[in-house]
Amino acid sequence: MHINYEINQDDLIEFYMFHMQYDRRAIRARFLQALLGCCAIAVITFGLIAYFHINALEGWIVGIITMLAFFWLYQFFFRAMMRRRILALLKKNHPYDSYGAKSMTFEKDHLMETTNGLKRKLFYKDILRSLETKDYFYIYEQPGIAYTIPKRCLSNKASDEIRNYLKMTAPEDGKDPLKERLTDSLLNKSEDSKK
Repeated sequence: MHINYEINQDDLIEFYMFHMQYDRRAIRARFLQALLGCCAIAVITFGLIAYFHINALEGWIVGIITMLAFFWLYQFFFRAMMRRRILALLKKNHPYDSYGAKSMTFEKDHLMETTNGLKRKLFYKDILRSLETKDYFYIYEQPGIAYTIPKRCLSNKASDEIRNYLKMTAPEDGKDPLKERLTDSLLNKSEDSKK
């Protein structure tokens, strides 16, 4: 099977945002940053209580509500902040073959991506992870590095054929790689390969 598609900057941003949303280290960093922000709000609240001689109960209520609101809103702030950082990174030094027209050929035992005359071959047995989202197929060759195939460029028949090819990457224990959590497979497989 042969498909032609085009990758633009928004596709790469969506990939990095998707990866950051499910990567354990990113989740941990987001949680710790939100927790530190809550601690800073608590210190400021107690400082204001002491400085303005506010009733302790009122101060606690305001402080707790503020901390909960900050903790809940921080995920949206983090997403906007990451989007800006990804844009800056892509403008500064994106790989020369990341954007533009691409083609991919699915063979019996491997896939081959062609970009500007450059060919990259990946055997199905070497695929770390394959995932399908609402708008994309992601085929991970390494943690954080994936072939991104936008569904907007594919027909329904092509999407079904890609699903069938990617089932070849399923582990022998029968678990469907398209339904497992990204973080578990990426981190566990990379740790297993180090051993």
